[in-house]
Amino acid sequence: MPRPKILIVEDDDLTATLLRGTLAREGYHITLAGDGLAALDRLAANPGFATVLLDRMMPGMDGLQVLKHMKDTPGLQDIPVVLETAMDGDEDIREGLKAGALHYLVKPLDPRMVAQVVGSAVREFETRKKLYAELDSIRSAMGLVRRGVFHLRTLDACGDLATLLAKAFPDPRRTVTGILELLVNAVEHGNLGITYQEKTDLIARQAWAGEVARRLELPAYRDRQVVVSLTRTDAVTRIRIQDMGEGFDWRAYEGVDASRMSDSHGRGILLARWEAFDRVTFSGNGNCVVAEIRHR
Repeated sequence: MPRPKILIVEDDDLTATLLRGTLAREGYHITLAGDGLAALDRLAANPGFATVLLDRMMPGMDGLQVLKHMKDTPGLQDIPVVLETAMDGDEDIREGLKAGALHYLVKPLDPRMVAQVVGSAVREFETRKKLYAELDSIRSAMGLVRRGVFHLRTLDACGDLATLLAKAFPDPRRTVTGILELLVNAVEHGNLGITYQEKTDLIARQAWAGEVARRLELPAYRDRQVVVSLTRTDAVTRIRIQDMGEGFDWRAYEGVDASRMSDSHGRGILLARWEAFDRVTFSGNGNCVVAEIRHR
């Protein structure tokens, strides 16, 4: 199996050496670029990068300009980008995430955190590639559905249902990842009660998938279902996701929090709100969310 390819865009030689050594030890194939223009050359010449680790502050073309070019270019717009910078204010981070960065690493860089965040970005790339391939390969009459109700309990079912439901929306590629994030959130944080900190620790120990499988079989959780309803009108397509958990403080995750931006997870609600849907609304104790696209 070929090693995932990572592009490191960094004008500081010492930092570039640190990043290359850290990620090479994780088994990635590394390509370096010393500035923004060189990064665009590498991206054009070597398709198939699984993640770009991008310095925000560079002479000439800075990281946000490179990111904008990627988001405007078919074939590059779906590559996850990890911004790394010393600019750690909430507004600085919000600007980078709004521009399309998936993760944000604050300097000085912690090699352990770099490995975790890049690993998360690569998994995100593989997930999106799989979802898009499934969207392109299946034919569906979901565009004809006006109302439907679905029940699920596992993470595998989340992926299957996300691709199906996305076909009901005007732009399936825009919405599919956001649907998946909200479904996964309902299973792992809702029905299975895995907290944010628990997931952080489980990912660090590479034990997350095993813990999800274990909890799914526990008597306290095995009968819990996520109920998903789809409604389509001439004006809007809407999904409602209801889990059976105790809820969570969703308000803490709908905005930018600098203290969490270097974590290897936790951007699902932001992604759904900023990229996938026109509106995302939680209600009650957080175990019900409605996401919608308005037809223009």
